[in-house]
Amino acid sequence: MNDEQRAAEAVHNFLNDNSKKILLVRGYDNDAKLRVVLSCLNQVFKLGIIRTSSMANITEFINQAFNKNLLPSSIKSTTTYKLGQMTVNINSYSTTTRQNPKGNEDTFTVFFPVQTVLDYGKRYKKFITELSESNSRKIILITTNEWGIKEWDIEKHVDEVFFYSVEEDNPQIMRNLRNNGAI
Repeated sequence: MNDEQRAAEAVHNFLNDNSKKILLVRGYDNDAKLRVVLSCLNQVFKLGIIRTSSMANITEFINQAFNKNLLPSSIKSTTTYKLGQMTVNINSYSTTTRQNPKGNEDTFTVFFPVQTVLDYGKRYKKFITELSESNSRKIILITTNEWGIKEWDIEKHVDEVFFYSVEEDNPQIMRNLRNNGAI
């Protein structure tokens, strides 16, 4: 079993476990994490919410992860988009929006990218409150640039943590991070 298969199995196990609501996906290959999570969600859900800290870049992140133009270059939080078989709403968790969707038992919520919010007091507290107020059946947080995250308090607020290793599938990224002193 390769790294991607192990990651997909871990995400599917989480999605099928009714006792768990929030998953934190860690790891160093952002494209691989996003691709596996969204692919697994596409097999289980028809409706979802993607909460991002970067409305300007989320299209690029998703299109790059799949190496396809799945989303238009410009997106709006007031519009829904087809992503595979899912219909998703994409909005910001870092800016104040009058009506952030809370989801329901038929939806998932993905928070991506999650990095800077984990290090800041006031924003972090607001983020934790948002997590606790989400009504989506499943919530998945996906880190980015995690070697720069100093506080790992977030793990106290999730039901499961999965570290997506890419030692086999993408050893070059691991070499680069080690050579640059990031890990």
